[in-house]
Amino acid sequence: MGKQYNKTSPKFFENIREVNGIKEKRCVDCQEWFPETTEYFYMRNKKKPERGFKTKCKKCAIKEAREYTVNNIEVMYKYKENWRKKNRFLSLSHMRNYYRNNKEERKEYIKNWHNKNPEKQKEYLDRHRKHEITKTEWNNCKEYFNNECAYCGLLLSEHYYTRRGITKLGDFHKEHAYYDGANDLSNCVPACGSCNSTKNLKTLDELLESKFVEQFTQEKYNKITQWLEIDHKHYIEPKLPYIITKKQKEDKRTYYYELWIVDDKRNMVECIATADKKKGLKEYIHKYFPEES
Repeated sequence: MGKQYNKTSPKFFENIREVNGIKEKRCVDCQEWFPETTEYFYMRNKKKPERGFKTKCKKCAIKEAREYTVNNIEVMYKYKENWRKKNRFLSLSHMRNYYRNNKEERKEYIKNWHNKNPEKQKEYLDRHRKHEITKTEWNNCKEYFNNECAYCGLLLSEHYYTRRGITKLGDFHKEHAYYDGANDLSNCVPACGSCNSTKNLKTLDELLESKFVEQFTQEKYNKITQWLEIDHKHYIEPKLPYIITKKQKEDKRTYYYELWIVDDKRNMVECIATADKKKGLKEYIHKYFPEES
């Protein structure tokens, strides 16, 4: 934190001056003079402007905050998590309004970030891939859990969601029980929208201990572990040794398809072919995977 001087002390007056009728203030970090306005300094208390401005300029204050965040990641993560729990609806409404009012800016920012951080983008996509699960496997998974959310027990017939003021009946999420686990049936349980977002990175043990929903009991915990360790094996169908992905072109109006080789954990290893249409990959499938064609 910056030095806070008493307004009656001599040191306080060393950092303020008036030039051509404009009040200026010196930053205690960079020692540069700036006009004493909200453009260059933060208020000490927005609700009490009479308390004046902080002793550091905005650039130095932001730099200090970033350094603190980097050096105290766990502390900041817990702080943000606790804030979201206490202000869940306020946080969600604020984010939704921001995204709706700044769509073009957000798209441009995300596009630039992707171009500057291709390795991080690839790592993110690898972690957040969709499940490679067939419709039959997914239906069997839901039936195993009696067409209920595996965590809170909400019935599928009561799983409604609202988008743009319209309420609809929706399917459950294919929830990754283990965040860094596989992307197939061995790491999938059905979850309602609320539990899917609330669970986040927590493990099953952490969920049971924290009691993130009252309905998540030891019995449900045991059923999930039984499914993940043993019972899912009875419903797994043979998997193809490749994955076909659909991606957007630069014009954002048309798409192209990629043919990827995958390993035992369904991780994409190597892209061996691309085509404008899905049919265009058939010749490559015959060439590289003749036993599957």
